[in-house]
Amino acid sequence: MATQLLTRVIDDGRNLDGLLGTRHGPPMMKTMSASDIALSKAIVTTALRNRGLIEAVFKKIMSRPPPKNARHLLHNLHVAAAQIMFMEVPDSAAVNLAVASLKNDTRSVRFASLANAVLRRLSREKEMLLESFTPEDIARLNMPTWLWKRTKKSFGAQKSSQIAAAHMLEPVIDVTVKSNPDAWAEKLGGIPIFGNSLRVTATGKVESWPGYDDGQWWVQDAAAHLPAHLMGDINGKRVADLCAAPGGKSAQLLNAGAIVTALDASGDRLTRLQQNLDRLKFNAELVESNLFDFTTDAPFDAILLDAPCSSTGTIRRHPDVQWSKTANDISELAQLQFDMILHAAKLLKPGGTLVFSNCSMDREEGEDVLARIISTDCGLEHKPIEATEVYGQSQFINGQGAVRTLPSHLPELGGLANHDKSAQFEGRMGGIDGFFAARFVRT
Repeated sequence: MATQLLTRVIDDGRNLDGLLGTRHGPPMMKTMSASDIALSKAIVTTALRNRGLIEAVFKKIMSRPPPKNARHLLHNLHVAAAQIMFMEVPDSAAVNLAVASLKNDTRSVRFASLANAVLRRLSREKEMLLESFTPEDIARLNMPTWLWKRTKKSFGAQKSSQIAAAHMLEPVIDVTVKSNPDAWAEKLGGIPIFGNSLRVTATGKVESWPGYDDGQWWVQDAAAHLPAHLMGDINGKRVADLCAAPGGKSAQLLNAGAIVTALDASGDRLTRLQQNLDRLKFNAELVESNLFDFTTDAPFDAILLDAPCSSTGTIRRHPDVQWSKTANDISELAQLQFDMILHAAKLLKPGGTLVFSNCSMDREEGEDVLARIISTDCGLEHKPIEATEVYGQSQFINGQGAVRTLPSHLPELGGLANHDKSAQFEGRMGGIDGFFAARFVRT
């Protein structure tokens, strides 16, 4: 199962979370238990998070590389290595299952002895092999070359190394609460970050946490919490969320008292959004439509456009992104974002606010799109964002007056005197998703 999932991500450019839906994933998943599916996902995620290092290790212990067209063998070896090197799975079990899987595949049976020898050597020498790389080497290896070059060009070598290191750590979960963040932090074992955002240390299934069934909060990275906040006072105003699913930002808008129209091109995603809003006890008008086909006779007071993007800002949580996307994808998405902003402007009242955002850390999808809009006569005036509007997080404001968060950023917690500020964001408690947000006013 893990090998099939890894194959589809690496060779076909598929999204891992999308594959884990029974409609799109491997057929065997329909008969697997929830715990086995979760284990398969954990194995694949670990293999993806450490892919560059695993490849470097195989180069050290294999006298010659396996044939490039032996895809089942290659992905099988990565799946086994992820378990041997990074997971609490008995090495013997990982080796035996990998060899058995190859023997059961007619294309790969001839590689079973090779895999057995390579993986047993890896099991014997893994500590020595891991120690032969510095932490900086490992972080750099695990960021694909195309992404490293772009990140280094945008942010410099030092900051890029910090970003790569942040990608290595699976983050804890952030949630947005409807109200009373201090009280919910205590109930969930979390730390208030800013606004209504908490970093939660609770364990077990999210659905079992206090307040879930009552609809008191929803899962949302702290960075994703910022764009909706940039609209100011929207109580009683008509607001469109133009790429709304799965609904975290719609929930924020509704929680702020807005009358929300939630638009999405996917009926399946809108169904999920409706389920989320039902749990949260919120009501919105849901519209299934491509943005470019959507028109309105009553322009909106405000619009949130969290546009489709490369999602490179979410690699901490979704390591498949950096291995399934390419530089060409980013250029195409940046053009799409520019076109979407121009269309969204037509749906806005004069004097209304448009917030454009995405979860990419690439300048072409953020700073460059903003620069194009500023230089285009499209009826939008750029309204710079002040640090006070992002809870005093001055490191989140770039030179354009836009929001730019990076995975290596550590939010400043202001007046939380009861917490040890030197320790609270170490390891998995650190970091924040990469996000960009800019604000415009319709002239």
